[in-house]
Amino acid sequence: MSTNLYDQLLDQLGMSIVDGTLPAGTRLLLSDIEEHYDVSRTVARDAIKVLEALGLTVTKRRAGIVVQSAESWQVLDPMVIAWRLRGMQRDRQLASLVDVREAIEPRAAALAARSASGEQSRRMVELAAIMTELGQRGLGRSEAYLDADLEYHRLLLESSGNEMLAAMSGMVEAVLRGRSQTGLTPARPDDRALAYHEAIAAAVRYGESEMAEQASRDLFGVIRAEVLDEHGNVT
Repeated sequence: MSTNLYDQLLDQLGMSIVDGTLPAGTRLLLSDIEEHYDVSRTVARDAIKVLEALGLTVTKRRAGIVVQSAESWQVLDPMVIAWRLRGMQRDRQLASLVDVREAIEPRAAALAARSASGEQSRRMVELAAIMTELGQRGLGRSEAYLDADLEYHRLLLESSGNEMLAAMSGMVEAVLRGRSQTGLTPARPDDRALAYHEAIAAAVRYGESEMAEQASRDLFGVIRAEVLDEHGNVT
């Protein structure tokens, strides 16, 4: 099986479902997929298996492959998040994801202040400093900034000591990566956001649980304002 063809097919089908080109209730046939996308039966079948695992399609007896409504999707899966951030409902998706992150990251910060190892907390301080340095140089859209941001938030969740929170790191990475790839990350990040990243890291480093949680809540106040400023129709 050609991995490239499989990846392309999965991406095209996933996007078509998420953006409504293939609306809920649409019936698909493997033979039609093979012909339309010029792929083998194996490639088509494997792509459909992934879509079924993500809740985007279901195979029903006599009905065949049927596109599912959004209520059935695995909405926190990184692939689904990435597709939705590229689709017509990007603004609404972004606002929803900010809600989810705001619900978990302040708590993770509080727990990290109690549970993080010395190595983890030192690295968070280093990453926050890197983000500040790059951000103040107008490099908020650079790969280096994104890499630091991804590692910072992954460490925050992992150092909470809670495996459920740590498991959310894939979702957070998809959000940050999607925001960057769609040009929504500002080249010059808000100074307050940079400062709050540093404040969270410092609070985690010195075991200040309440300070870490509050700094994280303050950070999301800035993030939410940025989202609303850039996308006034988001509610």
